[in-house]
Formats: sequence, structure tokens, C-alpha cells
Amino acid sequence: MTITLPPFAVSQFTTWHLSFEQDVELYRKCNVDGIELCERKLSPDRQQAMRQLGLLRDSGLKVASVQPRCHALFPDSMSPDPAEPQRRVKCYEQTIDMIAEAFPGQDIPLVTLTGIAPERNLRHAHETARRLYQALADYAGDRGLRIMLEPLHPMFMNTDTFICTMRDAQNLVESVDRDNFGIAIDTFHVFAEPDASQRLKELGRHIFAVHVSDWPLGFPRTPGDRLLPGDGCIDLACLLGGIEAAGYQGAYTLEIFSADELVDSLWQQDPQQVIERGRAGFYNAWNNRKRAGISAKTQDRQSCL
Repeated sequence: MTITLPPFAVSQFTTWHLSFEQDVELYRKCNVDGIELCERKLSPDRQQAMRQLGLLRDSGLKVASVQPRCHALFPDSMSPDPAEPQRRVKCYEQTIDMIAEAFPGQDIPLVTLTGIAPERNLRHAHETARRLYQALADYAGDRGLRIMLEPLHPMFMNTDTFICTMRDAQNLVESVDRDNFGIAIDTFHVFAEPDASQRLKELGRHIFAVHVSDWPLGFPRTPGDRLLPGDGCIDLACLLGGIEAAGYQGAYTLEIFSADELVDSLWQQDPQQVIERGRAGFYNAWNNRKRAGISAKTQDRQSCL
């Protein structure tokens, strides 16, 4: 019996110390299906960046998603400046313009975070986010692209986001009410939510992209301390069952953050081996996935503590 495997992509965050050109060469060598493009690896010079994107376009790799250089409405840990949401939106629009020009007609989704709520005023933050995301989604839609909000683990609440659950993400997406505004799911961020597999199933058409990695036993040593699929304590098979039941048919992207100071840092290991091990771990979980609501068990959060 032939087993159909979903597309497997790699985020350029995973091979952080390689150049953009080295990433493209390595991903082709590894025969992966796609790439999550990280704008931070492109030249700040737009003409040079367009040449780099032309190299990617000619490579045959499909762009699964894009991580803009300034990807949050409000300041976050990776992009604290500029502080004003309107200026940050303008930066995001510039990214939209560049991707739309480089990859016309490909319906590519771009990641966004909320950033932190100014002065912890959640009401103001939600109202502002709803208004700005409506405009941003319309801007992207006019150029053939999609926007997706990524809910983050609560440990990022005071540094990167005020959306820390799938339900809150869904509520915001539904209030924005644009067909091209959806959700990016990251197993590292959502695995510990109660009934996570069932919640994933309920997201349905709102899932635009999926990032896969694993959570270390106990707690991470740094915010970027991730493991390859299968090397940690997340019940990936359970989560994948929920995602499949939602109807998602896109790529699954290996997105690995790490820290160079860790003795076993994945960023300091051979990048080709990291990709190959990550792919093997993901496909092992995929082949053992469980249908949400039927045979899937609730993720045992305590098993990761």
C-alpha cells in the first residue's frame, strides 16, 4: 500500500547561521518540498533582495510561508522598533509588495504576531489589532497574498504577544472577518493547551500553515530551546491527527530555534543532519497520527514537566 506523505518544508530559522543562498542550496540538496522564507536573511537593499528571491524562484522550492522582518503589530523581542503600530504596518506592507512581485499568483501566507499590549491595556490592544488586521488583510488580498496570526506559548506573553491560545486567536480572526486572514499553528506553542487536538480540529479552514518542533522534558533553558520532532515530550501524533481532521492540506514546516550557548545547540550542529533528523521524526509522527475525537488522547501536559 502506498503511503501519501504531506509536503515537508524547512524554515530558514532552522539553519540560522547559513546565508540565504546556502539555505536554498542545502534545501534543494535535501530534496525538501518547500521553504519558509525569513526576510531577515535577505539583503536590506531591495534590488539585491529581489535577485535573491529570483534565485529561490528558480530553485523549484515552493514558498510555504514568509516571516517578515517586522512581523508584529506592536513591538516584540525580535523587532522592538519602530514603536508605532502604523509605522510597523507600513514595514509589513513593504514586505507584502516584495513577495507579491517576486511570487505572483502563489497565494503565499505571511506570519504575524500581535507584539505586546502597550501599557498592558488589552482592550486597546485588541481593538487596535482588529482594525489594523482588517486593513492589512485587505492590502494583502489585493496583491494575492494571505496573512496569518500565530498564537504563542504563554511564556512569551510579556515579550512577544497577547494572544496565547488557539481560542483567542480564532476569536480575533473571526472578528477581523477576512477570508485571507487565518492562523499559523506551531506545535511548540499550542501542545499544552487543554484538548489541543480537538481545538485544532475545530479551527478548520482557519489553519493556513503548520510549524513543527518539540518541547524538551521539563522546561526550555532559553525561549528558543526547541528539539527536533520526536526528541521531546509532545504527543505530535495526536496534534497531527487534529490538524488533519481540520482539513489542512498544506506543508508542515520544520521551524527550529535554538541558542548558540547551549551545549547541545541545534544551531551548532550539522544543518543537513538537523533537517534529515527533523524530517524523519516528523514523518514517524505522521505515520502514527491519531484521528481527533476518536482515538486521540488529550496531551498529557504533566509529561513535559
